[in-house]
Amino acid sequence: MPDIQVDVRYAGGDNEIAVISAKGFIDTTTAPDLEKKLEEQLALNKYKIIVDLKNIDYVSSAGWGVFVSEIREIRENNGDLVLVNMSSDVYDVYELMEFSSILKSFDTVEDAISNFTGVPVRKATSKPAAVQIPSERNQPPKPAVQKVEPKPQPASTPQTRKAPAHDDVYSLATSELGKRIINVILDNPYFELKEIIKALRLPQYGGVKASGGSVKKALREMNLLDRQKRFELALKTKK
Repeated sequence: MPDIQVDVRYAGGDNEIAVISAKGFIDTTTAPDLEKKLEEQLALNKYKIIVDLKNIDYVSSAGWGVFVSEIREIRENNGDLVLVNMSSDVYDVYELMEFSSILKSFDTVEDAISNFTGVPVRKATSKPAAVQIPSERNQPPKPAVQKVEPKPQPASTPQTRKAPAHDDVYSLATSELGKRIINVILDNPYFELKEIIKALRLPQYGGVKASGGSVKKALREMNLLDRQKRFELALKTKK
């Protein structure tokens, strides 16, 4: 019996929004089922995706990896993937691992749909109670208002980018190429091997024309050949 159940329904004027609802827990054994449903929607050119986690009690690193694995393609097609209805435990991990910097979250499916369509959610309102306005007669005199001059505020200083919390991130590298590869991973944790090779040719990464074999070897030596491990490395620098 599967440990996860995944269903899909559609919303929006032209059913352009796919709402993926999951039930159970998401780990290395169940993540492929969720990933399959996600890939099916992309094959149907559905790039506005809502993942409803109302009935999900646990999401492992493999599960989080599914959510971001296709985010680049989704956004390149003017879409997005957002999360809704996270339990407190799941939301705590979402915040702790700083997935909020990658994926948007909403309290309800309706709020997420409004985010895509631009149509505000209609909320029930009660009729306001009548307010009695007191007569100005027999009212005590208003106290004089003392004018207070605003105090000058000190000039704000520009914010600087925080350095990675893990300064030993480059200790994994056994070569200069390895360090350049790590720079690519930190900026682009979702890159595949061929995309890393292409990025290394850019000036900001040293303009290195490395062969696929040498890049693959360097990744293997750093135990970063697996895309999930590369993503987890990038997340660690955000803590």
